[in-house]
Amino acid sequence: MPGLVTEVAAARGLSEDAAALYLQLLALPDPTDRNCARWTGWKPARTKKARAELAATGLVVEAKRSRAGRTLFLPCGWRELKSPALPAETWKEGLYPLSDHRRAVPLLPVPELFARAWDRVRSGDAPAYEELTTRATRGGRRR
Repeated sequence: MPGLVTEVAAARGLSEDAAALYLQLLALPDPTDRNCARWTGWKPARTKKARAELAATGLVVEAKRSRAGRTLFLPCGWRELKSPALPAETWKEGLYPLSDHRRAVPLLPVPELFARAWDRVRSGDAPAYEELTTRATRGGRRR
């Protein structure tokens, strides 16, 4: 996986720490702040620096969402799943099933999951908000 982190860092102009965090947000069903710190083993200052760097890009949005346990999210739709499932970005539905009352469990080993998520981004299927198409409104007010 270090090669993939290096590739993501180079492609997105990120440090390797920020790239590793980005991959976790892209691929994993439960990238809470606590889980990411546990998985990486980073000290709080290193984690904070990687988060700040990633937040300063357009790759993620910084927000507060109920039961998420994190502040960085992929820029896309959001599924408010019922417990014990954690809410998640709709983009991740292309990687594994998301459903109410069940925690999402990827069907692939984590390195393959990271590679598949990155392949989607590289092929042009990056997380993004959908463009809404609406009818133009008529001038004036309806009565």
